[in-house]
Amino acid sequence: MKILFLSPTVPYPLTDGGRIRVYNLLKQIAEKNDVSLLALETQPTDADSISHLQELGIEVHLVPNSTKLPRVSLSTLLSAFFQRQPITVARYNVGAYRQKFKELLSSETYDVVHYEMFHTAQFHKETDLPSVLSLQNVDSAIWERLQGETTNLFYKFAYWTQKHAFQRYERVISPKFDAVTCTSDIDASVFQKYCADGAVKVVPNGVDVSHFSPDLAPGASAHLIYIGSMDWYPNEDAVSFFAEDVLPLIQGSVPDVKFSIVGGNPSARVQRLAERAGVVVTGRVPEIKPYFAEATVFVVPLRIGSGTRLKILEALAMGKAVVSTTIGAEGLALRDREEILIADEPKAFADSVIRLLTDTSLRQKIGLRGRARVEQDYDWRNIGKQLLGVYESVMH
Repeated sequence: MKILFLSPTVPYPLTDGGRIRVYNLLKQIAEKNDVSLLALETQPTDADSISHLQELGIEVHLVPNSTKLPRVSLSTLLSAFFQRQPITVARYNVGAYRQKFKELLSSETYDVVHYEMFHTAQFHKETDLPSVLSLQNVDSAIWERLQGETTNLFYKFAYWTQKHAFQRYERVISPKFDAVTCTSDIDASVFQKYCADGAVKVVPNGVDVSHFSPDLAPGASAHLIYIGSMDWYPNEDAVSFFAEDVLPLIQGSVPDVKFSIVGGNPSARVQRLAERAGVVVTGRVPEIKPYFAEATVFVVPLRIGSGTRLKILEALAMGKAVVSTTIGAEGLALRDREEILIADEPKAFADSVIRLLTDTSLRQKIGLRGRARVEQDYDWRNIGKQLLGVYESVMH
């Protein structure tokens, strides 16, 4: 197959879940197919980063972005509101990207076009080639949860406008594609209401099970780790909730416990957490694998989110015991108290962590069962085949 893959960003380095997903899907589909990637330059490192994709045999078209993406300011919010557009769509409506897409369509013959998220879905009118829209979350659900969390009336209104803008796109734009892929059955059920029967497919998140493998060397005795981009509000909320409401309860039973917040661009709120006893804020790190390896227990205290969490799959692939909220583990077919521990309230979450920190055999048992589940259901190699199956289904 000759595949044109539209991505809003260059999916390297692997600094967040979205990039990890896109990179691994590209890696799998490029093994036996002719793949061209169209991506927008959003980072100073992008020109260097594309070499990693070219090594996979992918032809990369990087669109230089002479103007910085507009910041999420009041004016951008108002502009998106009056155009009834999600803010991510407004921000990524870049003329040079649209022009390059048109050039590629006129100069090459493609079998299928892959549109990654609503950021790129806005360009679908340029061609009637077989099309697949790939969605990583139900964005309206994230904005709805954000709206419910904040007490600030301006933010409440802003989040409300975005929730409705995304609901409109989910209802109006997603049916225009031959197939829509989601990362979980929960997400798929939202789009099945709007799309043709059989058009919505689940292509789950995965993990590179050969790269993320169990490290049997003994780690620190009581080291809790959370990994994620620290300028993404759901992550900021998660680590703040954990450091302020859960960690003190754990420290009552395990005084020497350490909590590391690992991820780039920590907000001022996240940086202030480092002033608390036992909390470390690393900022961006060159490689996240050593932090997974060092975790005694991996914690996912998310209260806002959608889609599925790659970080859980990576921790499980390394044989780590995970404690997560219900929202954190949403959409993953993991059995509570078998392959993961689920807790939502501060005391229940703290008790689950304490139990794992103080019971080595239970910790190892949960970790090994999690690894087995990941090998069975979440290997990127199998997930890549599923995506290729979706492409084939829209070409006939």
